[in-house]
Amino acid sequence: MLPLRSLGRAAPLGLALGFFVTPAQASPVMIAGEGTEKVHSTHVSILKQPGTSAVSIMPDYQGSLSPFSLIIAIPSDVGLDQVIGLKREFIDRLDNITAPKFAEFWEQDPCDPTPVQQEWQRDLTAKAANGFLGTVETGPTQKVAKELLMDMKSQAKKGEYAFSILDAAGVSAHLQKRGLKLPTGGQESLTSYEGQGFKFLVADVETGRVELVGGNRAQLSPIRFVTSSDYSNIPARFGLPSAAAKQELYIFTLVPDQRTQVKNYPTKAAPTNWVVSFDIKEKMGEFYAALHDRYLEKNPKTFLLEYAYPSWDCGKPCPNERLLPHELLSLGGDAIDAKLPESERRPAPAPLTPEEEAQQKTVAEGKTPKEKKELEKQWKIDREELAARKATLARHRYILSRLHYRYDAASLPTDIELGGGAAVTGGVALPEGEMGAADTSVTAAPENALQTRFNHVHPDISVLKCEKPERYRWGKSPRTYRGLNKIWVAEDLSRKKRDKIKLEDVVFTPVPDLGIPGKAVTAKKEAAPVEAPAAPVEEKKGGLCSFAVPELSQTGLGLVWSAMGLAVLARRRKNKKA
Repeated sequence: MLPLRSLGRAAPLGLALGFFVTPAQASPVMIAGEGTEKVHSTHVSILKQPGTSAVSIMPDYQGSLSPFSLIIAIPSDVGLDQVIGLKREFIDRLDNITAPKFAEFWEQDPCDPTPVQQEWQRDLTAKAANGFLGTVETGPTQKVAKELLMDMKSQAKKGEYAFSILDAAGVSAHLQKRGLKLPTGGQESLTSYEGQGFKFLVADVETGRVELVGGNRAQLSPIRFVTSSDYSNIPARFGLPSAAAKQELYIFTLVPDQRTQVKNYPTKAAPTNWVVSFDIKEKMGEFYAALHDRYLEKNPKTFLLEYAYPSWDCGKPCPNERLLPHELLSLGGDAIDAKLPESERRPAPAPLTPEEEAQQKTVAEGKTPKEKKELEKQWKIDREELAARKATLARHRYILSRLHYRYDAASLPTDIELGGGAAVTGGVALPEGEMGAADTSVTAAPENALQTRFNHVHPDISVLKCEKPERYRWGKSPRTYRGLNKIWVAEDLSRKKRDKIKLEDVVFTPVPDLGIPGKAVTAKKEAAPVEAPAAPVEEKKGGLCSFAVPELSQTGLGLVWSAMGLAVLARRRKNKKA
């Protein structure tokens, strides 16, 4: 596990929130209501460019659906025209892309000499257009430029909240009018942070618009506000008066050219590239929750950097498609664009190339003067729109970082300060060798490429029919694979059972720092690999089909073959009796 030192100019980021809960998982969002409400976790997204920061906050709520309000501390320059509700899917996408993931690798046919293919080498990108002509029907060889097909509009969600911006006294009066109350110590917290220059955004929740996902659990939509202040502080202690247990906090930052880390607490890269049991594939949440608890026992007051990757990529492998233009714009890109002059938002198209001029001439052949005029008009519109869209895509290129912390009042003595960090890489090296071990280190690098990935390998169990097989080359699933082709990720961690998974039973990689011996080492001592016979075994009695057992290295696969062997013996006995 690599300590990540702060380098260069800070990448500012900030948030001030609080909450009112009963003993349960909590979050830095203040809820004023009946007193039975609780928030299980909070996801915070910051999209930032010089002079503008867009902060989006999404709490996960459970409690009474009687009237209640959220209270968020905001910089004094924020106005109501800079506050909107967002669709939950935008934060969910950040969470899904950056979450710790379970990746499977299959051994390529040892007798097939072709290069190994990886899942992320599949071409998932839109193809470039054969020309510049845009939306005009120009014949079977012409295609619309891919940029013109992209959704480039930001999206908001209306109706779930009614917003007010107030001072501390105004918050108290507003809540009293609605019959709501603050938690014990909440008023003191409001007064304290008001003294630090904050105002307060009160979001009255329209409970009829809240989406229920089971019982009294509801999914609240994100709230986004935009400020010109330089965010570098998260006053997370603002919410401690209403907290009763540990809090789960996820911070996503989208900052040009650099990742983000915590300056005043240790920041370490999350454990990555371990070899793990197949059993955790659909239990990634329980597994990672147990791992996080173990990690914090050994590394108290430590923030985990779980992801740092360019926004135009999404890891190896990608759990979903990379961030799309309308998602970046909705998370705050539109607020940045709104401050730009027209010449930057819609630059003039580049001059036509000779090939484009020739293409235009060919398409115009045989057209009437009126048709030619209409074509030229449409070409001009399309080229201007294409230039504007390409400029938008070029502007909104970020390093997406994910920071994760689980804490209580004792483990958060001061508010959180964020800054920039040097580029790192980790969790992307391929499995190697018989057990599929991979490089688990995180190191400095020219570009960010850090992900939290846990691997499982599937050895080739077919009969080897070549003299010199090349073993243990791990890649994507074979064409014959009929399983669900999905990347499982650790989601909804605050609600998972944290004692359901015993790490010693599912982790193959030895991790002495966390007291994990590594199941693979024990397995190899208990059961030696079964050697593949040189030729198929012929069954002379009972009419059984012959079979050969290939070399295996994992206990699970060995047990499968042992079970098959017992079944064969049982069948032999039955045939002899017959």
